[in-house]
Amino acid sequence: NRVHPSNSLDVTRLMDIIRDTAKRGGTTVIPSFAVGRTQELIYELNRVYDSDSEYRKDFENLMVYVDSPMATTATEVFKRNAQVFDDETKAYITKGDNPLDFKNLKFTCDAGRIRHHLKHNLWNRKSSIIFVGYQAEGTLGRLLLDGAKEVTLFGENVQVNAQIHNLEGFSGHADKDGLFTWLSGFQKVPKHVFLVH
Repeated sequence: NRVHPSNSLDVTRLMDIIRDTAKRGGTTVIPSFAVGRTQELIYELNRVYDSDSEYRKDFENLMVYVDSPMATTATEVFKRNAQVFDDETKAYITKGDNPLDFKNLKFTCDAGRIRHHLKHNLWNRKSSIIFVGYQAEGTLGRLLLDGAKEVTLFGENVQVNAQIHNLEGFSGHADKDGLFTWLSGFQKVPKHVFLVH
């Protein structure tokens, strides 16, 4: 299992957006699936905080908050099952670096959820919203990606002044080949597979 995305261009863009937003004095908000994608983001941020990355100096005082009970629980499950990680992730663990933890990472579940974070940041020209996955038709995420200038949140109209970004390289879903690769890893092949999406 891979914890990290394979698209290094999107990782670089992610770090550039976070750095540039911080330099403007804004907040970066990243709506993300709690299982898989959030852990990929934590993994990539860990590489910045725990290495000699070109971004390290710019990031050393930036706090990262994961505001989701499900993402917090899912990350704990990932941490307890490191034996299924790919070789690159296992190498980090072997040298004593927990790839899903770093000093500026805080898990919190008492400060509201994504719509609240968007309400408090969409109006701010200094802030950035980064979408790291598919946004279905009719969703708030799709409206923002399609260039909405104003959205309604909690009965209030909110001007969209924040920079809106879309990074597709953090997809948390396996494609057909990925699913067949996963199935080929079983020592005893299952008789039935139920795919629920």
